[in-house]
Amino acid sequence: MYLRFILVIEYFRVGRHISSARPLTKRYLIGFTSAAVIWTISAFVPSTSLRFILWGIGSAIDFGTPLLVGKLAIKSAPPNISHLPERIGLFVIIVLGESILGVVMGLAGHEWNIYSTLSVGLGLSIPFSLWWIYFDNVDGSAIRAAREKGRIGIYIAWLDIHFPLVVGLTAIGVGIKHVASSNQQIALPFSELWLICGSVSTCLFVQAILHLTAVGGDSDSEYKTRRTWAIYRIISGIVILVIPIFGLRLLPVVLMFILAVVCAFQIILDLRHHPQHRIFKL
Repeated sequence: MYLRFILVIEYFRVGRHISSARPLTKRYLIGFTSAAVIWTISAFVPSTSLRFILWGIGSAIDFGTPLLVGKLAIKSAPPNISHLPERIGLFVIIVLGESILGVVMGLAGHEWNIYSTLSVGLGLSIPFSLWWIYFDNVDGSAIRAAREKGRIGIYIAWLDIHFPLVVGLTAIGVGIKHVASSNQQIALPFSELWLICGSVSTCLFVQAILHLTAVGGDSDSEYKTRRTWAIYRIISGIVILVIPIFGLRLLPVVLMFILAVVCAFQIILDLRHHPQHRIFKL
C-alpha cells in the first residue's frame, strides 16, 4: 500500500519535469492512485467479504491500467529488450532463493530420517529444475514484439504472467517444508497434495504461457520449438494435477520422487530441443 503511494509520487515527479511523458504519467496517476486509495480503504473495512471485494477491484485496476495505456507506454517509454527481462529474472531468482531458504530454516529443528532426507532432497530438485527451464529460455521476444510489431497484448501477458509464477514458486517452498515435516510412514492428506501439486503445475502452466508469448517475437524457425515446449509443460502440469484430483494416496517420498522426475524431464526435453544445446544431438 505504501509502495503504491511512493510509485504515484514518482510518476507525478516524472510528469512534472518531463513534458513529453505527461500524457502517459497522467493516465498512470489516475489508475494507480485509484488503486492505492482502494487498497487503503480495504485496510479499515471490518467485513472480510467486503475487504476481499475491494482487493479484487484494486488488483483489477493495478493490472488493467498498464493494459489500457499499453500503446502509449510503448510509444512514450518503450521497455528495454535486455534490461527488463534481466530485472524480472532477478526477482524470480530472489523468490526461488527465499523459498529454498524457507525450507531450510523451517526444518532446522526437524528430526531427520532417511525418508525425510530423501523427501527434502527430491523436493529441492523441483525449484532447481524450474530455475533451469525458466532462465534457459528467458529472452526479450515479447518486448521485441511490442516495440517492433505493436503486439501490446503479448507484452502485457508476458509481464503479468510472472505474478502467478512467483506465487507458485513461493507455494512450492511451503509445500516442500510441509511434506518433509509430515509423517513419512502415512499417505499425505488431500490438502498437502493440492498445495505441492497445485503449485508445481501452476509453475509449469506459466512456463507454457511464457513460451507462447515468446513465439510472438521469434522468427518462424523457432515457432515450432517454442510451441513444442509449451505442449510439454501443459501435459506435465496436467499429469501432476491427476494426483490430487483423483486423491491418490501416496507416501511423501513417493510424491516427491514423481514430482522431481516430471520436473527433471523438462530439463532433458530442453537439452534435447534447445538450439544452443548440442546434447543428445549427433
